[in-house]
Amino acid sequence: MIPLNRRSLVWLIPAVMILSFPVWRIPVAAFLAPRGIEDSKITTAAEDEHDFVMKTVHIVQNQAGKKTAEIRASQAFTSEKPNEFVLGDVDADMYDEQGGIVNIKAQTGLYNTESRHLVLSKDVVVTRVSENQRLYSNLLHYYENERLIDSPGETRMIAEKVDIKGSSLKYDIVSGQYVIGGRVYCIIGE
Repeated sequence: MIPLNRRSLVWLIPAVMILSFPVWRIPVAAFLAPRGIEDSKITTAAEDEHDFVMKTVHIVQNQAGKKTAEIRASQAFTSEKPNEFVLGDVDADMYDEQGGIVNIKAQTGLYNTESRHLVLSKDVVVTRVSENQRLYSNLLHYYENERLIDSPGETRMIAEKVDIKGSSLKYDIVSGQYVIGGRVYCIIGE
């Protein structure tokens, strides 16, 4: 047997503390826990962020009391940026000054509620029924304040007896003016 002297006790006390840790850990941790803060308040503070999913979304935009746009989506959920929503299966109607409708459909979209900026992507189709025009693109921006549709990538516009391809396209809803950029290919039929 090992004789117990002061030198042995110095090694024995830490060994006993380490070996008995599972027994005394829970009561000591409960005793040392800060008082006055409930765990439920801590967890709800982190969950108070605006993370949610909405089904069947309908957004209506107005300028000077006149309806300028209706944006419908099958679902919307929050993104990492504040005031921005990710939309799925977007179907939007933009109204010009004469009451004509420009319909836009896309698989996905982003909508910022502060800037009123709508970004549509994946199989974007813009239809202007009154003029029998269709526009195809994979990326499209709609700026509510300027009433401007901007497609910075390759676009194709088909109208009656006209087929136009370009590197970019801008469409002013108020004036009805198109600006097609880059290399433009145009086929005009009879």
